[in-house]
Amino acid sequence: MNKLDIAKQIIRENYKNANCGIFNTRNVVGDPMITIYEGDGLTIDICYHYSYFEVFGLSNDEFKKLKNFYYTLDEKENELC
Repeated sequence: MNKLDIAKQIIRENYKNANCGIFNTRNVVGDPMITIYEGDGLTIDICYHYSYFEVFGLSNDEFKKLKNFYYTLDEKENELC
């Protein structure tokens, strides 16, 4: 499995806990983050308090595909947070 496929799997499995956004930049305000996946140059963190993901280690094109995937998981549930 490539990094994008791994990221999709992890995001799908944890979507209900982080359905308010997905980013490929580090938060600078100190939101509490927990790493839920780390391996093969891919790191996925989750902020349970504000319900979002941070994903590192994908190319810009891969992240764009992941973000598109994220927003199609459950469009009804993905309201403004």
